[in-house]
Amino acid sequence: MKRRMFWLHAAVLFCAAALVGRAADQQMVFINLDRAFNEFHKTKLADAQLKEQAEEFNEERRKLIADFEKLQEDFNALRDAAQDTALSEAVKTTKRDEAEDKLVELREFENRIRRFDEARRKQLDDQSRRMRKRIVDEILQTAQNYARVQGYQAVIDSSAQSMNGVEVVVYLDSPLDITDQVLDQLNKGQVEAKE
Repeated sequence: MKRRMFWLHAAVLFCAAALVGRAADQQMVFINLDRAFNEFHKTKLADAQLKEQAEEFNEERRKLIADFEKLQEDFNALRDAAQDTALSEAVKTTKRDEAEDKLVELREFENRIRRFDEARRKQLDDQSRRMRKRIVDEILQTAQNYARVQGYQAVIDSSAQSMNGVEVVVYLDSPLDITDQVLDQLNKGQVEAKE
């Protein structure tokens, strides 16, 4: 298995080296998609929106926790009252029954908080995935359009990594990198709005 993986990595690296060697002749260029994603103004807007939504969820969760703690205090008070030796046996039994009911309510509330956490986490993850996909699609479309207009035959992601976590493109001559040009197009309206 290790031997197959070695040969697979060697083949990928060989192909990447061949592509880099022929890039200038074949009009192949490179883009750092990680950098383009991080420096695209819509990414920052999406991050801010997600953080705002996460804070709203955290505030809602804090309120639920406060209600849970109040329920727990009520349960503790009823439990302590059920053990009070100054009370008659009938009153202690009533308090014990109330404490058991409060314990059931407490467990149900605990489950409610757990479901709330799971639902909100899933909601944020789904929204983050959708936003990321829209942003990446826009970056790819802009890079493809730029390459077509410039007459390039291929655009390769220079931020790609092998299965070992090693960068596939080890060296890149800067004239072959179109990241800045694509970012200029992506952020064009944003730059004009700031001026």
